[in-house]
Amino acid sequence: MQARALVLFVFSFGGLLFAGPPNQTQSASGTEQLGSVYIPTGVGENGVVTHAGTVLVVQQDHILALAASIGCYPSNLYKSGGRIKLGFIQNCGRRYTPADQRRLQVGDRVYLTSMEVKSSEIVFKVQSCGNCDPSNIDPENVPYRAALSFEFQKGYLDTANLKQIRETIDQVFGIGTPQAGAPHVQTSAVRLKLPASYFSTQNPADQLQLNSDNSFSLQESGQAYHGNFTINGSTLEITITDTGIKTPMTIQGSNLSDPSGQTWALREQPTTTASSGGALRNEDVIKMAKVGIDDGTIIAKIRSSKCQFDTSTDALIQLKQSGVSAAVLNAMVGAGK
Repeated sequence: MQARALVLFVFSFGGLLFAGPPNQTQSASGTEQLGSVYIPTGVGENGVVTHAGTVLVVQQDHILALAASIGCYPSNLYKSGGRIKLGFIQNCGRRYTPADQRRLQVGDRVYLTSMEVKSSEIVFKVQSCGNCDPSNIDPENVPYRAALSFEFQKGYLDTANLKQIRETIDQVFGIGTPQAGAPHVQTSAVRLKLPASYFSTQNPADQLQLNSDNSFSLQESGQAYHGNFTINGSTLEITITDTGIKTPMTIQGSNLSDPSGQTWALREQPTTTASSGGALRNEDVIKMAKVGIDDGTIIAKIRSSKCQFDTSTDALIQLKQSGVSAAVLNAMVGAGK
């Protein structure tokens, strides 16, 4: 996740993954940040997938596509709030019949095969992917290809941020769970032990906290972000509340990998003392605070643990002097109610 430095592709988690608060200055422009969200899939002859990238879900009907065996992408046009319009079908070097054509429909899943940013348009090339599982291709499912140009007013892309650009793209191509009634790939979900805390191996001060209620908190470059997450198969999709931007991460064992390839490592939780019978005590909180574990992680630990705190006046003074924050103190007092 580093778009401040770049972001979710290089995903300074809050940088590229989360474009930050709407008026926050970013080092990378909106168009530069697109590469952290939309990752091309490698395709070879006749549509054979060489490596998988971003899967998109079609949100509007009537995108004209041709069989991948034809070898070209028919052009379609789209302006925000409008309808899909057919541009032209280039000379593909061979003849094709009506049977080689089809219209993509709402709910169809497609791979993004390339993305080109121009002065006033962004061109997506896509290929239908059926079950979208390159390791289990259905030979009866012929892949189709199409190109779609998102047209913008002159100069708009020079100043638009990632959220604004995605608002237009999302009208045609969404990322994540298909709409109701759309085809859905059945995958077995990876079970994460929640709550869980992760840190960026590139910048250990950046931390991600996943909570048992499917909410998350992120501390990145001194900024705090919050939102919710979902798990579909081995994909963890994070949605930041302020921007609505969704970012997929891959679950790899006990760690996470963002679209830039950066690893977010699971942080081992401190163990509680044997004398407390597994209960969390004042000294455990002090230990976590002194090693620099963020408040969100400590509070999540308190909420998910059996607690045996001393919240007398003297004990609270000692906790404060030991570096425990007011937010954590409130959680400790609340845990005893």
